[in-house]
Amino acid sequence: MTTNFKHYSILIADDHELILDGLKMVMKNFNCVKSVDSVKNKSELDLILNKKNFDIVFLDIHFGEHDGRDVAKEIKLKYPKIILAAFTSFDDKDTIQSTVHAGFNAFFLKSDAINEIENWLNKANFDIVYISEQTKMTYTDFILITDIKQKHNISFSLKEKEVLRLILDEYTSKKIAEKLYLSEKTIENYRSNLMLKLGVTNIAGLVKKTILLGLLT
Repeated sequence: MTTNFKHYSILIADDHELILDGLKMVMKNFNCVKSVDSVKNKSELDLILNKKNFDIVFLDIHFGEHDGRDVAKEIKLKYPKIILAAFTSFDDKDTIQSTVHAGFNAFFLKSDAINEIENWLNKANFDIVYISEQTKMTYTDFILITDIKQKHNISFSLKEKEVLRLILDEYTSKKIAEKLYLSEKTIENYRSNLMLKLGVTNIAGLVKKTILLGLLT
């Protein structure tokens, strides 16, 4: 990591001129920023990266005709020391996940407060992927909504609920079989069906997800 703290050379890549002008004007006033350049398309981006060294690139995810995630992979391959910050107005779960996986060091929404970007630059903790506060709230909401939908789509038979309650009470398959007057093989089948319905692979996951979704409340 060769970035000199308080002396960042920044490049903003966005195909919306108003965004470019506004962000460029604000960033120039950051104490930690030495210079700010901007580009409106992929050709300009390739050209300036070949001519000038940058510490940080703010890249729009939907960069004109190009997918910013693909562009990010190219940049990381050619210029591995550059810090990449995603900048987008899209906050859906798939965009957030795929962007982080594309090699970005940070994810910002265009509606985020500008001082959050400045704070991120000042902290200079680029080894940890930074997700803006608004993004984290949105992402958490998606997870909660998914869990609620999943809860409504899961149904258990009375016997499955019985077995599940006993599993949560730390009963072994043998003890459950004795208590319910069933064979141990039958209980194992119930356990397998429960794990299949909840999409887990072991008893620990079964217990955790049952509690998380409140399935027996």
